[in-house]
Amino acid sequence: MNAPEINRWSPDEMLRLAASGVAKVDLLGPRGSTLCSMDEITAMAAVCALHGVGPRLLSTPPSTGE
Repeated sequence: MNAPEINRWSPDEMLRLAASGVAKVDLLGPRGSTLCSMDEITAMAAVCALHGVGPRLLSTPPSTGE
């Protein structure tokens, strides 16, 4: 089941929005990040999530070695 945020756009539109946001940051650095729209930020996060980038959610906590 996909999150509603991912189903919001077609795959091509999601990539276009994500690429637009990345281009702003690439071109203008930190200033570019302030110019990204919420849709661009959401699309970037969705693309990252679809490609496995994100926190590792483990079912058990890591061992403390005790």
